[in-house]
Amino acid sequence: MADLILPVRIDKRHRLAAIILVASITVAATNFFLFGREDSVLWAIHKATDGWINENLTLFVPLTLAIIGGMVMAWGRQSLADLGLGAGWAVRLVLLLLTGWTVMQAIALAAALASGMGIALHPAWAKYGAGTVLGLLIAMVLGTAPFEDGLFRGYVLPQLYFQSGKRIANETARAIAALLLCAVIFALWHLPTILLNREVTAGAVVGALAYMLLGGVMLGLLYLRTGRLEIVIALHALVNAPTMLVASPLPGSALAGLVGVAAIIAGPFLAGQRWSPGLVRFVPR
Repeated sequence: MADLILPVRIDKRHRLAAIILVASITVAATNFFLFGREDSVLWAIHKATDGWINENLTLFVPLTLAIIGGMVMAWGRQSLADLGLGAGWAVRLVLLLLTGWTVMQAIALAAALASGMGIALHPAWAKYGAGTVLGLLIAMVLGTAPFEDGLFRGYVLPQLYFQSGKRIANETARAIAALLLCAVIFALWHLPTILLNREVTAGAVVGALAYMLLGGVMLGLLYLRTGRLEIVIALHALVNAPTMLVASPLPGSALAGLVGVAAIIAGPFLAGQRWSPGLVRFVPR
């Protein structure tokens, strides 16, 4: 294990299960009644603001306040530090976003020039408009990523680690087991959204679940390598909303994935620690 230690307040098992259940039901209901209906108030705001106020923003900011702030922090007595957000996290989040986004643009530009495409503005800006393109990124940074990462990586993952302590003695094996179980829960948690927003075929559902499972493993592993939730939020936002400037043969989400793999490898270095191949060690606060 690495020298990076993250103190976390252990929550009760029944509260962990209740929070996951309530979050799942709430998101499924809001997806069905609001997000999945183009005549809902969420989409009305989106259209009225030319996309600047994205439907993900208006949905997940209140959910973050209710689920993360109300249930996880108030009821579950978890602090920001317990969730992996230390002093100065907001400034680091902005710097990480700018750095990751700049690296992605540089790689995209190099790929475009190497392929002979030349330099051209990414077609999304003309097709959807600046409001929709930038509004999605804003929504990911302030809404979707903080909610999902705060819940699953900041809260569920370390709690699963502690809950498996009696069954798995080895710390690394326990962390990996918690990572995989958390990723499975994260993927299944998206199932109602997948059924609402995708063509409902067995292949489409399985493919979407596999993608979510891979994303859950990647984001969870990044958290286990750094212990810094703002790093996870930054990567999550860039994967969901790459916001590419130039047209490139490399998709923006793939570039964000490459940045994520590099971040996982760098791990403790990004968290201001000496580099190590190990994982964060959760300890009771």
